[in-house]
Amino acid sequence: MRTNRFRKEAVAQHLKQHFGQSADLTLVPIRVGSRQGLLCYLSTMTNTTFLTENVTMPLLQAYRQGNFPEDRGLDAVRERLYGGLATRLLDDPQPLPGMLTQGYAGLLLDGEPLMLMIDVKELEKRSISEPTTQNVIKGPKEAFTESADTNMSLIRRRILNERLRFEKFVVGSQTKTHVYLTFLEGDADERILRDIRGFLQSSSIDSLFDSGSLEQLFRSRGGQLFPTVYNSERPDSICACLMDKRVALIVNGSPFVLIVPALFADFFESPEDEYQWFMVGSFIRTLRYLAFLLSLSLSALYVAVTCYHQELIPTLLLTSIAAQRTGIPFPAVIEMFLMEITFELLREAGTRMPRLVGQSISIAGALVLGEAAVQAGIVSNITVIVVALTAIAGFVSPVYSFGANIRLFRYALIILGSLFGLYGVIVGFAFLVIQLTRMESFGIPYLSPLSRLVGRRSS
Repeated sequence: MRTNRFRKEAVAQHLKQHFGQSADLTLVPIRVGSRQGLLCYLSTMTNTTFLTENVTMPLLQAYRQGNFPEDRGLDAVRERLYGGLATRLLDDPQPLPGMLTQGYAGLLLDGEPLMLMIDVKELEKRSISEPTTQNVIKGPKEAFTESADTNMSLIRRRILNERLRFEKFVVGSQTKTHVYLTFLEGDADERILRDIRGFLQSSSIDSLFDSGSLEQLFRSRGGQLFPTVYNSERPDSICACLMDKRVALIVNGSPFVLIVPALFADFFESPEDEYQWFMVGSFIRTLRYLAFLLSLSLSALYVAVTCYHQELIPTLLLTSIAAQRTGIPFPAVIEMFLMEITFELLREAGTRMPRLVGQSISIAGALVLGEAAVQAGIVSNITVIVVALTAIAGFVSPVYSFGANIRLFRYALIILGSLFGLYGVIVGFAFLVIQLTRMESFGIPYLSPLSRLVGRRSS
């Protein structure tokens, strides 16, 4: 025989202990027939209009009109009145505060050993719009939002496959953020799924507000130089990865969905490559690889050649560079660092400023400061050209986070080039290649499928 663990006064006291004097905690006494009851919910997490029209009114009308005997329990109320709603019966008051924070309303009647929880959440959310960080020229113009339900719907609409799975996890002891593991049953690697499930279940972090934090947690496990997790706000990109037997992670509250494992080639590919003639797509993809090398090495090569290997420069160009550097008070490496840092400041200022003025400030600042620095004799024209080409090449990668890693390693190459010339640059590139060949993303070589192609040729 079940004991009555739900008394109106005890439940109200229990909720006040958890929520204190929070203004959104709503405790409404109700009378159902001859019995007293309590309706509790958080006004910030529920749709009060839906609650009144679909929960309170049907209950009161059923008892008032005599269509429902008063001696029937909440399990019968659940079956007869709320069959079309997501409901749950609680026999323990401990989970009650947590369910209220998830958008449930609790219904309690005197003498009942159970409490009926009804899902009535409806939160304000941003409408679906175009991607803001990954511009679309040709292809779908829908982007993920901060609602995990909306994001799952965008994926489900594109992959009409009954094997598509969404597994729910709760991460963050304080925020209790919902994270959804998304994959195609039978296609995704079970070892990777087991590894991610174990990580999400054993995670001991306090808070999780965006998928970027989860991305850094995955990355910190291996301390990798380049990102091993791919992020995108484009549903078509994520769906393509799922069809490629990858695993996606949807974080409630973040418009960016993560894909694992992410390989080196993924950061040079865009869904638009598949939406046009394959020759054009292949050319653009090759151009991205060349831009990556250019952004990584051009500044370091300029410093190394001008300081140690002038014989490699054509005579006319060497004469022009020497004439431009006449009167420059700083060596080439200091000159390069001054311009690189200046462009970094302009890039950051353009990003943080309001959208209407950010672009104009970055462009005007680059033109005005560059011209003024040349006229003042602080830097040479060739240095401005090299830094500008390097910065432009760094933006070619479709994923911004990958370009940020390039900038950090570029500074190391500039220092090596200023100390040891081309030999230092070669050593830096050798270190980079060694790191790339040793890196793994969830047990898969980072340079795949290149590594698989090399393996076939050698065999």
